[in-house]
Amino acid sequence: MIMDGESQDENPGAGTLEGTTSNVAPQDNQNAFEQNVVYMRQKSQIPKVFGVLMMIYGVVLGLLGILAVFNTGTVIDDYEQVGITISGLQNAWFYLSAIGAGLLVNGAVAYGGFETFNYKRRGVMIGLGAVGLGLVFSLGDSIILGDITQQFLDMEGDGELDGFGALVSGVGVVMSIFCSAICGLLVAIPLLASGNDLE
Repeated sequence: MIMDGESQDENPGAGTLEGTTSNVAPQDNQNAFEQNVVYMRQKSQIPKVFGVLMMIYGVVLGLLGILAVFNTGTVIDDYEQVGITISGLQNAWFYLSAIGAGLLVNGAVAYGGFETFNYKRRGVMIGLGAVGLGLVFSLGDSIILGDITQQFLDMEGDGELDGFGALVSGVGVVMSIFCSAICGLLVAIPLLASGNDLE
């Protein structure tokens, strides 16, 4: 029978480590434990920039919209004093457009800008919805402006400009659609350029 003490005497190197040391540096793409290094991708700054621009636009035009609401009655009185007839529907539209386009649309743009600034996808959607609502108000304004222009020309008695009011309305509609398309594209840039960063 072999005792523990005897086995240690017969094999004196049993309690030591054998081998050679190496000073090989880890590869560039690995750390000391030979694991891949993962780098966090920084979020794009585009939503922040366009969010700030939307907030500035919404606040400034919203303040001007408040002035427009208070000035609406004066504008209607000025039209009536020169002999232009403003119907009840047109009168209501003037106030609805001033409140809707001046306050509601611009407030939605400002809030959408705040959400976009915080990388929220719904901020872009709110901004696009505000642009669409603004287009509706702008189309209505163009139609009413054409009617008012035609009434004024009829009062002047110049028959050569008959139908000019319809032309004014048509140009207004085209310009409204064009401007709304540009605004919609600008609002959508954070979604188009860095949609993966939006939550």
